[in-house]
Amino acid sequence: MKTLLLTLGVLCVNIFVYVVSGIHQYYPIISHIYYGVILIAAAYENTRNQNILLGLTTVANLFYAFTDPTNIGGIAIAFLYPVIAFNLVSTIRQLQFQRLNRTEEMDKISMAKTTLEKRVRNLSVVSEVSQTANAALELEELFHRTIEILSQHLGIYRGTLNLYENGQIVQPIEVNLGLTEAELKRGTDHQIEEIERKVLADGKTRGIPHQRIPKPSVILLPPEEVESKDKIDFWCLPVIVEDQIIGTLRIDKAKDELTAAEDLHVLEIIAAIIAQRVKIKQTIDALVQSERLAALGKLVTTIAHEVRNPLGSIRLATQLLSEPDDRFLPLSDEEQAEIDEYTTIIIKEVDRLNRSIEQLLAFGKPATADAEQCDIHELLDSCIATYQPEFDQYEIDVIRKYSKCPSINVNQDAMTQVILNLFSNAIEAMEKGGTLTINTDYSDQTETTRIRIQDTGLGISESDIQNLFDAFYTTKQKGTGLGLYISQKILAEHGGSIEVDAELSTGTAFIISIPNTTD
Repeated sequence: MKTLLLTLGVLCVNIFVYVVSGIHQYYPIISHIYYGVILIAAAYENTRNQNILLGLTTVANLFYAFTDPTNIGGIAIAFLYPVIAFNLVSTIRQLQFQRLNRTEEMDKISMAKTTLEKRVRNLSVVSEVSQTANAALELEELFHRTIEILSQHLGIYRGTLNLYENGQIVQPIEVNLGLTEAELKRGTDHQIEEIERKVLADGKTRGIPHQRIPKPSVILLPPEEVESKDKIDFWCLPVIVEDQIIGTLRIDKAKDELTAAEDLHVLEIIAAIIAQRVKIKQTIDALVQSERLAALGKLVTTIAHEVRNPLGSIRLATQLLSEPDDRFLPLSDEEQAEIDEYTTIIIKEVDRLNRSIEQLLAFGKPATADAEQCDIHELLDSCIATYQPEFDQYEIDVIRKYSKCPSINVNQDAMTQVILNLFSNAIEAMEKGGTLTINTDYSDQTETTRIRIQDTGLGISESDIQNLFDAFYTTKQKGTGLGLYISQKILAEHGGSIEVDAELSTGTAFIISIPNTTD
C-alpha cells in the first residue's frame, strides 16, 4: 500500500510538470520531492519496492532533463540523482540492518539472562528440596515442605503424591496452599483417575495443555509432543523405584500455567528425589521388620516346640475320655452326649492351636523348597476334603467352578497351607452358614493361573484391608495375625501374588495368582 501511494505521488508530480508551463525553472524543487519519496521508501519499504521507486524517479528526472537540453543544471541534477539516491537508500539499509542486529543481540542477551536466571532458580529449587529430603522428616512432611518450596519459586500451589501397592493407593498425600474452592474444582479433576491409570500403565509423564474453555474430553500429551513454550495446566509424573512404578506425582499451578520444558525438568528431578526417599524408607522398614521378625521367629519357634508336645498329649487324652470304658460305671446317653460335646470342643481348640503353631513355625521355612508340578484342581479338592467336616458343621455349601488349567510348579505343602488358611478365614466369616465359591482360570497372555475363593460372610472394612497382609495384624480375638502374612510370603516366593476384593456385608474374595513356571 505504501509503494502504491508513493508511486501515485510520483505520477502526480509528472502530470503537474506537463500541465503547468514553465515548470522547468522549478525542476530542482521537484527533484528534491523525489529525494523525499526515496527516503520514505528506504525507511518503510522492502528492497524490491525501493528499487522500483528509485527506477521510476530516475526515469522521471532524465525525462525532464532531456526536454530542456539548455538547462545544464537540470541535466547535472538528473545524472547525479540516481547516484545520490542509491547511496541514501544503501546507507539507510545499512543503518536498519545494524539496528536489527543490535535488537537481535539485545534479545539474545535478554533471553540468555532469562535462561540463566531460570537455571539458577531451578538449581536453587532442587538444592532446597534435596536438603529437605536429607533431613529426618516423614514422607508427608517432606512432601508438604517440597510444595512450599515450589510455591515460592515456581508458583505451584497444589500437589498430590499417591503411592500404590497391588493396584491400590496405600499412601495418598495432598497439599493445597491458599487455593479457593473454585480453584480446587478444576475442569480436569474428574479425569484424574484416567490420567493416573495411563501414567501407571506405561510410566510416561502426561501433561494437559492449557485451555481457556473447559472441554468434556481433555487431550493428554506426553512430554515429547509438548513444545518448550507451550502452556500446561497440569503434570502427572510417575514415581519410579528400581524400574518399578510405585506411584504418581501430580502438580497443578491452579492459578496459572506451567511452562513445559523448564518446569518439567525440575519436576522430574523432584519426582526422582521423592522416589529415592521412598526407597530409603522402604529399605529401613524392611530392615526393621526383618530384625523384628527374626527375633520373633526365634522366640515363637521355641514356644511352639514347648507347647506342641503337651497339646498332642491333651488331644490323645481327650479322645480316650470320649470312648466308653467298662471299668467305670455305665453312663446314660445324656451323660455320654455331654462328655462328647465337651471333648469335641477340646479337640477342636487343640487343633486350632496346632494350626497357629504351624503358622508360627512357617516363619523361617523357604516356601519354594521341594517345588514340583501339581494339578491345582487336585490340590483344591484335597483341601476341600480336609475341611469338609467343618463345612458340614457350619452348613457351608462349596461350589467348584473350575476352568481348564495347566499344572503349576509349587511346593504342595506350602500351597496347601495357603488354601487351608483361606478356607479357615471363610469358615470364621460364615459361622451362620453360607456359600464358598472356588473359581479357577488360566490366562495365556500372562501365563498365570488364578484361583478366586469367594465367601458370603460379613466382609472386611476398607480400613482393615490396608493392613490385612501385615504381620501380627488381626481383627479376630483368637487370631495370630500371621495367616495372610505367611500366605502372601509363600506366594511371593513362588513369584505369585494374593489380592483381596471385599466389602462390608457382601462377603470377601481372595484372588491368588501363580505364574506357570517349569523350574
